[in-house]
Amino acid sequence: MWEALLFLFAGLAIVVYGADEAIKRLTNLSRYFRLSIFAAGILIAGTLAVLPEMSIGVIAATQGTSLFGFGIILGSNIADLTLVIGIVVLFAGKLNLNPTVLKQLRISFLAVVLPVVLLLDGEISSFDGVILLCAFVVYSVWLVKRGRDGGEGVVNKGVIRFAIDVVLLIVGVTVLFIGSDLVTEQAQAISTSIGLPLFLIGVIVAVGTCLPELAFSIRACETKSCDLGLGNILGNVLADSMLTIGIIALIQPIKPTNLYATMSTGIFMVFSVLLVYWRSKDGVLDKKDAVVLILVYAIFLVIQSVIEAMVI
Repeated sequence: MWEALLFLFAGLAIVVYGADEAIKRLTNLSRYFRLSIFAAGILIAGTLAVLPEMSIGVIAATQGTSLFGFGIILGSNIADLTLVIGIVVLFAGKLNLNPTVLKQLRISFLAVVLPVVLLLDGEISSFDGVILLCAFVVYSVWLVKRGRDGGEGVVNKGVIRFAIDVVLLIVGVTVLFIGSDLVTEQAQAISTSIGLPLFLIGVIVAVGTCLPELAFSIRACETKSCDLGLGNILGNVLADSMLTIGIIALIQPIKPTNLYATMSTGIFMVFSVLLVYWRSKDGVLDKKDAVVLILVYAIFLVIQSVIEAMVI
């Protein structure tokens, strides 16, 4: 128990270091490409942050269980849109959202709706996977063009400096994932040792996949770069909804054994992004909004546990 606690705190320290390094290098790269901080957060940080879910999903698909990876992605997106954003807002006190951020929220809605719509016929086929991947490419190209409007100018320090920033960004993100994995494993060990129900242990592990973007976003807000943090969260949701699900479907079509349970989770994911947009229409997310988002995540867990009990 005490050993697990020691490793847990060590993991948290590693997470903080990895997040700090990643933020620093990502800021440099955003200026190099003349991207706004928010666009860089979506395209670079958000896409990198899907690696835990993507690795789980791809491995599951190659083993013939693509539905497992699909479930991880849906659950992770819901946690990002409710629990993670809620916690970040609580730490920051308040998030001021500019018109660009609100526009990205509308696009996030389209992104999370697309895989749910494609699932209406009972499966997400390989062809559907191609549609999702094409949508991600089109979105990325559009974001690069739009993101340069808010860039801070080129910081051209040479190819060597650019290469160093890229390598250190990869190192920072890798360290962030290692620390997050360590925290998740030790939290699971502690939960098991004190006899928590298996469902709650599963929740801890699932939230663990969101820990990198949570740590990254909190640290970004502490360094007065909340746009970067929120961009990271939305980028994770967008990349998961299009890129990750598309790759999984290409490897093996996703055919839910219980379409009702899967669709209910997908619909809740769509509801989550609508809720974030509705609560932020005035351009601000405050602590009251954060509490609402966290409560919605708790309601999702209750509903999901009831559905699982009914299936059993």
